[in-house]
Amino acid sequence: MTVSQKNVLEWISPDLPGPADILSTMVRVPRGSTMDAVGTALGALIGRQEALRTLVRDGEQFVHASGTLVAEVVEAESAGAGQGWFPPGRAFDPAADLPIRARVMTRSGSPCLVVLHVSHVAADLSAMTILRAELAALLAGRPLPVAAYHPADQATYERTPAGRRRLEGSVRYWARQVAEKPLCALGLPTRFPGARGHHHVLLGSRPAAEALAHIVANTGARPAAVVMAAFAALLTNWTGDPECQLHCLCNNRFSPELRDYVGTVAQETIIPFTASSSFLRSVSQTNAAALAAYRYGRYDSVRLFEAKDSVERARGMRCHRDVVVNNTTGHARVILPRAGVEPGAGDRAFDAPAELDIYRLDGTLGCGLGLDARLATADETAALLGGVERLIVAAAAAAAADGGDGDVDPAGFGIPPAQRGPGWVRIRSCWVDLAGVQAAADLALGPGAARIEVAGDELVARVGHDTDVSAAAGAVVDTVLREGRHGVVAPSHYVRAADWERSAR
Repeated sequence: MTVSQKNVLEWISPDLPGPADILSTMVRVPRGSTMDAVGTALGALIGRQEALRTLVRDGEQFVHASGTLVAEVVEAESAGAGQGWFPPGRAFDPAADLPIRARVMTRSGSPCLVVLHVSHVAADLSAMTILRAELAALLAGRPLPVAAYHPADQATYERTPAGRRRLEGSVRYWARQVAEKPLCALGLPTRFPGARGHHHVLLGSRPAAEALAHIVANTGARPAAVVMAAFAALLTNWTGDPECQLHCLCNNRFSPELRDYVGTVAQETIIPFTASSSFLRSVSQTNAAALAAYRYGRYDSVRLFEAKDSVERARGMRCHRDVVVNNTTGHARVILPRAGVEPGAGDRAFDAPAELDIYRLDGTLGCGLGLDARLATADETAALLGGVERLIVAAAAAAAADGGDGDVDPAGFGIPPAQRGPGWVRIRSCWVDLAGVQAAADLALGPGAARIEVAGDELVARVGHDTDVSAAAGAVVDTVLREGRHGVVAPSHYVRAADWERSAR
């Protein structure tokens, strides 16, 4: 298998598919087409793309030379077919099922729409765009160039000396990033401890899209990098932390052979961000950081996990995955506001405390923001996302007014900096709630069994001379991770105190 196939198999659900386990797309059928023509087009699509007839099991991929795809046919007047969209059904079994399903919607017996559901093991979002375009061409009778590069070819390359060097270089790069990453980038007071879930808001803005185009033309940055820089600038202003790291997917299609490749090659990258009083400088730095991260976007997830685990053990605990950016331009089915910010539908589930979705970049800037309800109000969430729009518009206006050199300070946008109480301290680029850490230690070891202190840039737990330090350390780390509270991290060192009284003096 390719490393990306193995990566997907690590996290997809074998029983109940999640929203990313199965990818879907729709293709309209030209008027006058017959069901036979649709079947011929689907057969040609599967025939030209090996990924759609590949099974994976026991670390290998098996490409079928022939087979049968049974497509479901649904009349438009039937219940639930009015929108032309259908749920993907049960999870794919990568070892037994062809990784594609098709439904054909008809009107008065004539095909009008084809819905494809594809296993994420066989395709990522970029590959779905390619499949949609190819099926549309096949349905219209347009010729297509030969598909020359397939997952088996990618697996072969990854086993060459050059391929192995590239993968190992990526592992070393990401291990360094983990070693330098703050343990907790959202060290914020839990102002609403009883709240559950996330506040979710959506942005739709034509003026911001026009302003974005101007900034891209002046800076040469990628549009998504401008939006990420605006969001990160406002986020760091709110958290009072000058640095954060954005977790986002890289499509990994920079090599010529991968541009039209149908397979899964996208993997998560980490883009570091450092706050600046110059928005244009932030854009330039974010764009450069993204390009640097993309160079190492392909890696063996098993090897990377081993390297990360070693680094995190040395640091004392696992790093939080605090800030996620999802760039789904061209694939989102969300209904955006006509203008400004509105509450989201409320049916979206979020993994990270802060999650920015980029839905559209041209014509209309479309974004969504989910923010942990324990940290902020709904109004603050809306103001933070609205600040992204205002910052981008203001930056373009300043540049236009000064011949392309004008700039703005992001500190004037978004929401005010968070207020922390006296019990918060800054330790190794993290804001830490000392009382919260003490509470976690008391919960793990019993009240008074450990005393949490700050020693220089270290968080230290002093324990009694008869304490099993290794077991105590593990219990505290487990409790911190289980509690999932922001601003609570595990001590760096566990110091034996022979005598509590003498230690206290």
